[in-house]
Amino acid sequence: MVGELHIVLYVLAPTCWFYKVRVDSVCNLAYIETTSPGGASMLQAFMAFSEGCKFHIKGVRFGFQHLSFLALSALPFVIALSLYIFAFYLFILYADDLLCMLWHLENSESSRYVGWLYWVYMHLVRVFLYLVVLVIMFYTFIVISNILASPVYDYLVTRYQRTYYPDAYAVQTAPPEKGMLTVIKEEVKKAVLMLVIPLVLLLIPVIGALLSFLVAALFIAWDYVDFSLSRDHPLLKDRTKALWRHKAFFLGFGCPLLIPFLGLVILPFAILGATRLYFDRIRQAPEIEEIR
Repeated sequence: MVGELHIVLYVLAPTCWFYKVRVDSVCNLAYIETTSPGGASMLQAFMAFSEGCKFHIKGVRFGFQHLSFLALSALPFVIALSLYIFAFYLFILYADDLLCMLWHLENSESSRYVGWLYWVYMHLVRVFLYLVVLVIMFYTFIVISNILASPVYDYLVTRYQRTYYPDAYAVQTAPPEKGMLTVIKEEVKKAVLMLVIPLVLLLIPVIGALLSFLVAALFIAWDYVDFSLSRDHPLLKDRTKALWRHKAFFLGFGCPLLIPFLGLVILPFAILGATRLYFDRIRQAPEIEEIR
């Protein structure tokens, strides 16, 4: 693999003379070192982003190959999805009443132009309101469903580590089994952070929506990977260091989850893909070894 990469780059040498390739022995990823400022880090980040996306496919495959794991990951999703469908149905029923509370106009008491404006308000604004609520509910659905599923997901990660990484499980310093209330308490604190920051970023003009999407993707991935990460690093400061050092992996895993419809399809498998992402990639990285 290394030889093939060198051949390709030497063919392109007249235009890309400043590149050279190395392969990371831990993560099996090709990295480019360059004398051009920022070139190596940008390519490395892109490859890590792509690798993070691929772990959704690995999670789906693992789920269908191990149905007991799939059942554990899908059950909380089905329960939370049912609750949110019911909540959105109630919103649709009372959306018009909400708009009328904000502005109600009698046709006999208004001019024709005000009537047209009111028609726009009741129709176009209503569609916009539906879209905004749907996007916000989808994001909060992921966060809140993880709170409800946290004891199940924590057991799933414990079982995965015990089965596929028994040596690491045996030498783990922190006790792997956590009480249900402790797990839920940690998830609630993290959920508050995840809900507040993206909403605040939305208030920034022009770039607020993009920043909010990227931060939300980062947080969503962290929310799933953290079930594994917190087993090795109980302290929040250590977990945030790992989050920042591997942000490209997290962004690559989180962005597909926020894409409408696609995110809903892959969501039941997300905890499986995130668990594999941590143990197969992030946990083996030198930076994580230094933290431990």
